[in-house]
Amino acid sequence: MLLNNQFHCRYRHVRLYWTRCSGASVTLHQNVFQQNDHYHAVELSLANVPLIHITENTFVDLQGGALSLSLTGAENPGLYSVAISDNVFRSVGRQGLESVVSVSCSSGLRVLNISLTSNEFYFNVASATLLTSCAGLLVTENTLVNPDAGRDYKVLVRYRYVETMFAPLNYWNATTLDEVADRIHDYADDENLAVVQASPWYLDLNRTLTASGEHTFFKGPFEIGGRMESNVTLTSVEQPYRVTQHIIVPLGLSLVIDAGVRLLFADAGITVEGECMLLLCRLLIFTYLYYFRLLFSGL
Repeated sequence: MLLNNQFHCRYRHVRLYWTRCSGASVTLHQNVFQQNDHYHAVELSLANVPLIHITENTFVDLQGGALSLSLTGAENPGLYSVAISDNVFRSVGRQGLESVVSVSCSSGLRVLNISLTSNEFYFNVASATLLTSCAGLLVTENTLVNPDAGRDYKVLVRYRYVETMFAPLNYWNATTLDEVADRIHDYADDENLAVVQASPWYLDLNRTLTASGEHTFFKGPFEIGGRMESNVTLTSVEQPYRVTQHIIVPLGLSLVIDAGVRLLFADAGITVEGECMLLLCRLLIFTYLYYFRLLFSGL
């Protein structure tokens, strides 16, 4: 247990590499980690430590990142109790840094009882505020105000292992579903990744007002259709997209289809409301299974 310590170090502040301590527990509570230039301030590799609590710590002015937790190599993921809660992460990171907080697991490993809750992330800078490859991680009741971060939440969990990751009831410094989606890197950005369910979300810093909604355009792995709620780019050339419902591109939104992408239509088509920005003169392969139509309205 590390309790009520203050760390000022240019490199790593705490590093634990325990891969065989199956009966141990690790607690970091009410510590202050401040001012480093390289590496995450706290690096923990705890493959078989069943109880891990990181609570009420302050991470501030850390250019190398705040926290890296690795559970890679866990032998019994069902026995874990991992809580990262009530911490403050402020002014952490720099341009080009991969993540402020990283939680990693073996590919396809679903760790139970692992959560990141009630943390505050303010004015951090990295490609992702939170990066995870842990299927089963619950992200909830956090405050994320990081306008200079590329994304606030990036998942590396594959859709074939876990379809949905849950991140409800967070404050994303956003109002609409589209704005929340812009803070998350998931299936909407890469069809090989899990879907992040971020609804409902908080509208205020005090976390009292909520909004809800969901994207319905992506219906499954490489299955699309319906009315678009945000701009969409289809990029995969490895597998065709099945269009199972008529696509509607509303006024002000765009559907970009990269060269070589294949669309398989089953009694469906595409309607563009407004300017014709659909194909952008790119190569496109349409396969007509039953019926296809392309309509432009409001031109």
